[in-house]
Amino acid sequence: MSAPDESSSADLAAPRGAHGASKLPVAILGGTGLIGSSIARAFLEVGHEVVVFARRDVDDHRAPLLAGATVVLGDARDSAALGRVIDGVGHVVNALGAPHPAASAADPLAQFDAELPVLLDLLERLAARRGVGLTYLSSGGAIYGDVDDQPVNEEARCHPVSPYGITKLAAERYVLMAARQREVPVRVLRVANAIGATQMPRTGQGVIAALLDGAQSGSSVQLFGDGSSVRDYVDVADVAKACVALSSLESAELVVNVGTGVGHRLDAVVQLVEDVTGETVKVDRVPSRTTDVREITLDVARLKELVDWTPMTLRQSVESAWLQWCAWGGSKVGAR
Repeated sequence: MSAPDESSSADLAAPRGAHGASKLPVAILGGTGLIGSSIARAFLEVGHEVVVFARRDVDDHRAPLLAGATVVLGDARDSAALGRVIDGVGHVVNALGAPHPAASAADPLAQFDAELPVLLDLLERLAARRGVGLTYLSSGGAIYGDVDDQPVNEEARCHPVSPYGITKLAAERYVLMAARQREVPVRVLRVANAIGATQMPRTGQGVIAALLDGAQSGSSVQLFGDGSSVRDYVDVADVAKACVALSSLESAELVVNVGTGVGHRLDAVVQLVEDVTGETVKVDRVPSRTTDVREITLDVARLKELVDWTPMTLRQSVESAWLQWCAWGGSKVGAR
């Protein structure tokens, strides 16, 4: 099995004005997921010890990303286990998974339970560990809602249209309150639609993975709406680089968009995947959902001012993911 391409430490974004933080261990909650595993790799590449805490063991395709990390299986809702994982670390990344926007509409309470109790426990523990920072992964797609002026910067008013987005916004408020009242150094990363080779298709989330799977398997891909919706897609490796760079900045609190600043219509995304793969993707169009934002593109000027960081284009990301899928061959992502 071929391992995903891994950036060298020299390729990671170099923070401007960093305080030269010591290489204390980093704990990544939800570190076997798409974003968490890439963030783990990025911290490992710059010399940190990494402890990953997750309910699910790492799969074969993400295992190379976690080579060298300590993986602890458990539930973050177990307060004692959570306390043991973050004991002695210098920074915590909250990359815990939660129901996606459409699923959250069917069960808003499940979304609440998946996010806030663990976060509040974590913030209380960090407040007692002076100087230990937190990176919270929020949503740059769901949290803003439908905004007229695009791209959207961090000062825009948030009007989420799903319980997922509302819960993420509430979580952000708790995180920032901990920064201001309890002196917990925090970074809130409002991440656009993250994509990468290890994203799993057929989960109801991740249109690029679904389209690649459709190209590879010939199966039909269900798409919502008429193809006019617009999204900002960011490679998961670029999210990881931003996370590492921002973690070492001297700042009590940061709220930062992590995207590309470029929006793509869904019908254009389908065409791009077909161009890259050389395959026709069968599309089954269904009506859009009330939880779907019409258009969202993130203004990333703040991120680029803070660190030396340039994201891949969508074509580059799709080409990289497709090459990896082809290298995996019969052990394709959808079969895990």
